[in-house]
Amino acid sequence: MRMRYETGGLMRPLEELVAVARLEHVTAAADELGVPQPTLSRSLARLSATVGAPLLRRQGRGVVLTRHGRRLAAAAERAVAEVATAVREIRAETDPTGGTVRLGFQHVMGTDLVPTALRTLREGWPDIRVELHQGGADPLVEGVAAGESDLSLVATVLGELRPGLVGRVLGTQELVLLVPRDHALARAGARAGDGDARRVELQRIGGEPFVAMAPGFGMRTITDRLLRDAGLRVRPTYECEDLATVGGLVAAGLGVGLAPVGTGHPGTVEVPLTTADGVPTRSVQLLWSESSISSPPVATLRDVLVETVPALLGRPATVSRPRTS
Repeated sequence: MRMRYETGGLMRPLEELVAVARLEHVTAAADELGVPQPTLSRSLARLSATVGAPLLRRQGRGVVLTRHGRRLAAAAERAVAEVATAVREIRAETDPTGGTVRLGFQHVMGTDLVPTALRTLREGWPDIRVELHQGGADPLVEGVAAGESDLSLVATVLGELRPGLVGRVLGTQELVLLVPRDHALARAGARAGDGDARRVELQRIGGEPFVAMAPGFGMRTITDRLLRDAGLRVRPTYECEDLATVGGLVAAGLGVGLAPVGTGHPGTVEVPLTTADGVPTRSVQLLWSESSISSPPVATLRDVLVETVPALLGRPATVSRPRTS
């Protein structure tokens, strides 16, 4: 005999009724479900008593459902299918060698950081499926808090995280000024061997047309803070939703902008910057909730990101738990 309780026994009496309704024979249903026939008969009798009406009646050598039995069996079949689907999905998500993980990340991280980490994951855990979600930093943080994502890679100023969220700083990226190739500041972008001597003060962009990320994106939050700290009141000429567009607008001579080093666009020059606080940087952080990390595939991808991303950023990882308990 073999077990056929697809919901793991969560809806056992209803699954039994559905099996009897389909086979129209108690013994055959008991054999399919993997239980003794007397046990199944007693279970069906208890279900009838619970409902308050007979659900089966004998007909020849088999059984048929009563009017009440047909009504309950039809509803039970739908309910069993729904619950069985949920059980299968939950088991898939918690399978230590497979399952599904929902990963959120900012667009610029999709060019190198995330693909490299996913390649490492695929090599060690080929059965883990990853659902990818891209967006601005603020929505990504909210997505983890709301349970819409299991993990998120963000680069923003987070401060204190709400209870239940955990953050780990994976490294930092230097921020540079993007200017068109023919811009007066472009010659300061020759980085090789220059050290800090050729760095440009952030204040020098005052009066320049400025291209920025849209509000809600991590790069915009960081940019606004840097400009405010430098005493600059800059109103963006253009606001974008990805750094590739920022680079394109800068290359077209429509302004200058801030970006992580190495993400420049053809036709632009990355100019090293300095501020009163030193070289401007942004921290790349990995976020997860304390509840989601209990899922084995989520923990596996978390560990892969912690191992691979710091090397790609060029800095050792540091642990940060900016939350209150």
